[in-house]
Order: sequence, then C-alpha cells, then structure tokens
Amino acid sequence: MLIEALQAPHENSSKARVPQSPQRPGATSSTLEPKKEAAMPTHCADALSLEFAEAPSPLGTLLFAATERGLVRIAFESEGFDVVKALCEAQLRKFAPPIDAARPLNPHDVLHHAQNEVLDFLAGNRRTFTLPLDRTLSQGFRRSVHEAIEQISFGERQSYAWAAERAGKAKAVRAVGTACGMNPLPIVVPCHRVVKSDGSLGGYSGGLEKKRFLLALEEGDAPRA
Repeated sequence: MLIEALQAPHENSSKARVPQSPQRPGATSSTLEPKKEAAMPTHCADALSLEFAEAPSPLGTLLFAATERGLVRIAFESEGFDVVKALCEAQLRKFAPPIDAARPLNPHDVLHHAQNEVLDFLAGNRRTFTLPLDRTLSQGFRRSVHEAIEQISFGERQSYAWAAERAGKAKAVRAVGTACGMNPLPIVVPCHRVVKSDGSLGGYSGGLEKKRFLLALEEGDAPRA
C-alpha cells in the first residue's frame, strides 16, 4: 500500500527562476528552465519537470524526487529536505541532458512507483527494484562507483577496495568512500552494502544506524514495525 505524505508547495527563490507547475496531490513540482541572464551549460535541458514527495518509513521520513527520466533522488530527513530540493534543482539545471521527447515518463507516476517499491523493500517484501532511474546526479568517477555498487546482490557485502577496482581505479579507495557518501539514490543503489576491508561499517549518508538496519534487514534480523 502506498504511504505518501502531503507537502506544502515547494517555494523557489526568484533568483532560481523555477516557475511552479500545477501541483498534483501528494507531491510538489516545478519546471526547470534556463536562466535568462546567462548562457546555460551545454548539457542543460530546455525544460525539466521535477516533482517531490515524502513518505514515512522505518528509516524515518524519506524524500523522493523524480523527473521525466525517472527517480533522481532519495534523501534522508537528516540531510535537510529544503537543502536537498535546492541542490537537486540546481544540479539538474546544470547537468541534465535533453529529455527524449518520444519517451518521457510522468514524474508523478515515478514517485508512486518508487515509494511502493522502496517501502516494500524496507518491509522485507522485496529484494530488487524495477524503477526507472535518472542518473543525472551521478557524474564522472562517482557514476562508475555507483554502477559498480549496483552489481552487489541482496545480502552481499563488498569492500570499498572492491568497488574502487570495479570502477576502474583500484587505488582510489578514499574516493569511493566519498562517492558512496554522495550517492543520490541510497537504498536503490545499495551503498549500504559497501563496508571496510576489515568488516567494519565505514560511513553512510543517512547515519550508521540506518546502515545497520539495512544490513540487518538483508540478513533477516531487522526489527519489524
């Protein structure tokens, strides 16, 4: 069953020039457009719909963000949702490639799909995801790391050194830790499965308590609500 928290309309500064689109129930949305006073980066989309929704979960309230390409962001409450929204909009404006006009997705539908699958996963009823992902917020080496992490199966753990080697830079272990901390799609891109070579947990963007919960969930030991 979908659990969705209604939000107040997202406020955008006039400087950001992000006009509001009509709001759908349970989500906030905006259309990202190029600034008028300066040339935009080469990879910026002419217009990009971005919608947000919140949902309560065993890990606290989660923020979901989606575009016409798919799920683009999941954030924990400790990250500060207002900060996450502002950064997400700015980064998409800077890096987003043009939308494939022939096959755009409905961001509102993506949010429903994402919340259902993630909440099912956290309830112990799902092991994999079938979500369309917008990978715009993963750039360069970080993207290589995130793609490597996606190869780690449910219930499996791998080291930061393993991820560095799979990402093509075996000596960049510290950079892998940074990439994990900047993973825009935690839970779905399972950076919680990456630990230190000695078996200790390392770090996690949502905090080590959440990492312990996710690892215990995959071992069948997580508490049930």
